[in-house]
Parts: sequence; structure tokens; C-alpha cells
Amino acid sequence: MKRMTLPNDYAIVLQQVNEGDEEDFEYLADSLRFTQAKLAHIIQELHHKGLIISRNSPYGLWIRLSAKGKKAIRNMWPEAAPMAI
Repeated sequence: MKRMTLPNDYAIVLQQVNEGDEEDFEYLADSLRFTQAKLAHIIQELHHKGLIISRNSPYGLWIRLSAKGKKAIRNMWPEAAPMAI
């Protein structure tokens, strides 16, 4: 995979989403201290790049990494890869 360069805020969103299986949009905005408008823009750009998948539910918007997003995380932060036990 070609080395991907992302703005810091984009990389932080990917890293935060990587820490769980899915992240709630509102919780993610609050935990990162981003406005919802800023996070919506970042999510849209990451989705356009194929790095995240979002889904609507009765409880709000949920975000998770795509396969491409997981690969990008492993390339950016090799220590973030799951460890085999």
C-alpha cells in the first residue's frame, strides 16, 4: 500500500475509531473536542478515501474502519496492530 499522508485531525479520528469496533458520532466529537461540523467534514473525507464506513441507526451515526482503513492504521502505527497471543 502506498504511504498515505493525512492531516493530523484525520489521523486522530482514525486512531480513535481503531480503539473500538465502532464509534458513535456524537461521542467521538465530544471525546476529541471537535465541533460536530468539523467531525462531519473529516468523516466525509475519510469515507471518500475509503478508510471508514458509517451507518445510521436509531441511536445515531456509527463509524468503523474499512479494511483499507485498518491497513492504513497498521502502516501509520504498526504498534496499533492486534497482537497474536
